[in-house]
Amino acid sequence: MSKIDGNGKSNNNKNIHNDKHSGSGKAGENEFKKQMEELESMSMEATARSVQLRTVMTNLQTIKKAADERVS
Repeated sequence: MSKIDGNGKSNNNKNIHNDKHSGSGKAGENEFKKQMEELESMSMEATARSVQLRTVMTNLQTIKKAADERVS
């Protein structure tokens, strides 16, 4: 028979869930860490690319401004 917690829910499933997945917990944790490392790597690449694009845009705007001043 399942115990009912204060919220009116059975906590029997918690025990089943922990027993069922306890062996794969480390594998899942390692996979999560691997995914976080990949995400961090991709984030760093995106940040570097963003800085590079902002630098190029600033340089182009400066060149355009100088060219516009020469024309007018």
